[in-house]
Amino acid sequence: MKTLRERIIDLLLEHDEGLTVSEIIYQLDLDPRMEKEVLATIEKIPKALKKKGLKLLMIPPRCKSCGFEFSKPKATRCPKCKEQRIEEAVFVLKT
Repeated sequence: MKTLRERIIDLLLEHDEGLTVSEIIYQLDLDPRMEKEVLATIEKIPKALKKKGLKLLMIPPRCKSCGFEFSKPKATRCPKCKEQRIEEAVFVLKT
């Protein structure tokens, strides 16, 4: 049986356009409450990918109202305009 990290890597390899955490949870049929665990696992993926010659890139979350770009993968409220309409971060594997 594969670990969560291996399953996420395999899933990202199948999707060139990348996936959000919500999409990863849905595709792997995980409990939606596992969001923190999935994010923690994603943070550890770059070390495993070095051996395979791959890189994990993050397209950062962005405020849908003002366009503010966050630096961390999880965002709930925009510090600039205070809106809560945030696009999720997208994770992509590249060679």
